[in-house]
Amino acid sequence: MRWLALISLLWVTLSWTQEQQQPTVAEAVRLANAGRTQEAMAMFEALYQRAPDNVTVVNWLGYLYLKEGRYEEAVPILEKAVQLSPRNSEVWNNLGNAYLHTGNIQKSIQAYRKVLELKPNDADAHYNIANLYTKTKQYQQAVEHYQKAIQLNPRDANAHNNLGYAYQMMSLPSRAVAHYKRAVELEPNNATFRYNYALVLHSLGRWSEATTELERVMPRMPNEAGGWLKLAEGYTRMNRIPQAIGALQKGLASNPDNADIHYNLGILYLQQGDLAAAATALQNANRIKPNDAEVLAQLGLVYLRQNRIDEAISTLQLALERDPKLIDARVNLGAAHRLRGDRDKAIELYEQVFQQDPGRVPARVALGDLLMEKGDLRGAERHYRNAVMRDPRQHSAWNNLGLILLQTNRIDEAIRAFERAVSLEPKSATYLNNLGVAYERKGQVARARTMYQQALQADPNFTDARQNLTRLSRR
Repeated sequence: MRWLALISLLWVTLSWTQEQQQPTVAEAVRLANAGRTQEAMAMFEALYQRAPDNVTVVNWLGYLYLKEGRYEEAVPILEKAVQLSPRNSEVWNNLGNAYLHTGNIQKSIQAYRKVLELKPNDADAHYNIANLYTKTKQYQQAVEHYQKAIQLNPRDANAHNNLGYAYQMMSLPSRAVAHYKRAVELEPNNATFRYNYALVLHSLGRWSEATTELERVMPRMPNEAGGWLKLAEGYTRMNRIPQAIGALQKGLASNPDNADIHYNLGILYLQQGDLAAAATALQNANRIKPNDAEVLAQLGLVYLRQNRIDEAISTLQLALERDPKLIDARVNLGAAHRLRGDRDKAIELYEQVFQQDPGRVPARVALGDLLMEKGDLRGAERHYRNAVMRDPRQHSAWNNLGLILLQTNRIDEAIRAFERAVSLEPKSATYLNNLGVAYERKGQVARARTMYQQALQADPNFTDARQNLTRLSRR
């Protein structure tokens, strides 16, 4: 499941007061400083008409346009302001902000560079230009200016947060984490900072710390679906499945139409064996995000385990139509056709699986079983041998290989195969009984009797072992 880091960018806007030049200008400045912005702006507009080259008037009018969000109008006024007072860093800063808000990023960067020429140790200018470099994905330049801003103002939480983000975008989470943490220390009540800190901890696999931070912040950010998903993943990584389910349920309370939350909830229910709940969650995911291949594949698996074979087949077929590369869906579709009794279709599907991934051992065992059922012992043996070669722990493959070897009178090989199956599953009455049959065929009656007895100890109701033991006792 995919996440977006939240980044809090603070654009610093500066104002200034000038010495009174004339009563009307002084009155306009007084109104602006008193927060009576509209009145001040109207007065400055009138003054500008009378004195378009008055530095104070032009500077203030550009600033007020910027403050009120009238960015298009602010740009030409502030451009004139920097012509009138080219060494005024505050005016260049405001022009940079105006360019930013009108989408002229390169001119905005140039304006902030001018601020830094005039005031090399202006922390706000370093911060603002770093934000622009971040916005344009020039992360190394962003890092350099954030670092300078922090050097000048070590307690700037926004700079620490944004530096963490830049490092994260450079795939340097181990550097990012220290700055996110510092941002949280400086502003512990800032939910955005804590959320970013939690996400980078999560990316580093520090599950316990990440879940602790997410537990604290998610009640304050309930609509952030990605956070609930990360919290649930953290719980799952720590094998705290009930808490993971609880996190996703909380996420759904605020994000009822989020398909990813429904999907992951369905997966957890499936892992817990709650097939009814899994089906409901995955059906909801499919309703919100129709025909998503992965959702359909998991829903088809749930139907298969519920023995809803026809629904499983139709759902898995649809999943493969959407994404033919979903190998697990093809394996499960093969199993569904096998359960429906369509052996040839199941064999065809399993063969397709091996074309995509020859290493699918459980599918090889299943195909071996199908071929054995059809009487194709040579084909079945080939797949069983392939399975145990790839995964020697496949006890059912060893057992079934032993059966083929026994049927084809390769008794010694059969014994070795059954012995491997028993060593892997020593409590399997079936395997113990089959090994006893092989020993008996070899003439090792005492060993055979021991295996039959152990089979009955494993399962007192195992009829084959009891009959075999009874037969031996009559000899």
